[in-house]
Amino acid sequence: MEKTEKIYMVFARADFSLEELKQDIFDWLSFLRIVTNPESYRFGEEESQKFDLQALIYQIQQLTEEENLWLKVNSRGGEFQLHISKLALHERTILDGTIFIENQKMIEDYCETRMVKNGLYGYIRSLDDYLYNNVENIEKRTFETDSEIAKLPKRYDSKKSIIVDCNQLAGYDIYFKGLCLTSCWKMYYSSLYYQIIPKPIFLEVQQVHSVEEIANQVIKVTLFKNPFNWNMPVNLKYQRLFRDQLGYDQLAWNNGTGVLRAPYIEYAFVKEVTQTVQYQNNYYQPVEKKNATYFVTRSYDLLHQKYRVNRTKGILNAQAYFPWIDEKSRKMMNYRVLNPEMAIDDGLSAYEFYIRQFLEIDVLDKKYDEFVSVLRFYLPKEAIQQVPLEALWEKLCDVNISNLKKKEASTRFDLQKAKNHLRVVFLDSSYLETLNQTIDISE
Repeated sequence: MEKTEKIYMVFARADFSLEELKQDIFDWLSFLRIVTNPESYRFGEEESQKFDLQALIYQIQQLTEEENLWLKVNSRGGEFQLHISKLALHERTILDGTIFIENQKMIEDYCETRMVKNGLYGYIRSLDDYLYNNVENIEKRTFETDSEIAKLPKRYDSKKSIIVDCNQLAGYDIYFKGLCLTSCWKMYYSSLYYQIIPKPIFLEVQQVHSVEEIANQVIKVTLFKNPFNWNMPVNLKYQRLFRDQLGYDQLAWNNGTGVLRAPYIEYAFVKEVTQTVQYQNNYYQPVEKKNATYFVTRSYDLLHQKYRVNRTKGILNAQAYFPWIDEKSRKMMNYRVLNPEMAIDDGLSAYEFYIRQFLEIDVLDKKYDEFVSVLRFYLPKEAIQQVPLEALWEKLCDVNISNLKKKEASTRFDLQKAKNHLRVVFLDSSYLETLNQTIDISE
């Protein structure tokens, strides 16, 4: 991989008054002039022109509360972009590595000050780390060789062009409820995140360089010492483990099938209450769900500001895998919503992964022995008749398959592996609206 050896910084901030917004932009101008020598700028849709501080100050003073424009400054040693959207700011900065190292303490102080005041989220990382984990278009990955690109996971985009499936990469920026979820050298989280992920989960995260609550409930997480060493094997391990511990890929993905990785934490959202279960081993270290011996359950009632936590030792029961239980029909169910049209293999890998995730389980539970366990796949209507059954059964060559039933809007079959059993049902995703009414649609 050809490296730029530059630093990339992103910060999102909001809830300004108009005068505060203008002053903040002036502070941003001061910052970029301290660390670099600005050469040109572009204000909104205007043509790029030679940097003129007084002209730029005048334009900033004319801003209104309804603005939606980019302010871009190119410097010797850096690129600075500021998106002004009404009374919110989104800041993106690229700095030469030497400039960052020479001014690191001042730059980090600047970032922390801005996060504490009006910050939503932010991060600092190697630009190479960002590019590796976030450039989907294969033609734009000019920093890699063909052999390096060939090893990366792929998927289809909306136009059926093959792109890199960045969802599978640990440093991918994914967004959930307007908040950035990523894993990189240094990250800043505002209190808005704690409405989704209980604050103690951030503070108690393991195998990172440091975790610190700085001010105004802002948490700063540093994964490793040197941002330019992001691709050392040990740092890549920390990057992946942080993402797994926070469960970002359980919350959001955009590749149609998910990341196909066993969870280290799972979330449930019921009205104003967030519930989480973290999986740990005998040393209280984070592990995959199926390897857990300790379970940390948390419940956070946002409305009433009530928080509860409990750690218990034991083994998983059937409800941990199949939370929807119908005593009347003696069935228990879980489901996944997929769009296999985005997968190059028509969803085959995803189907096998999720089937094995719910079939190859180790539970001591009378209910599991007596009830039918059901895994539903909700798919677009046109995908129901295109499920690659023959290829799937080849993948499941160690499993007994029976009772295949195909209808226009559904397909189902039963699986048995030793004492474990699973009924798999493929359904039109329009049936999702009946989920809470009954689990006995076509099983």
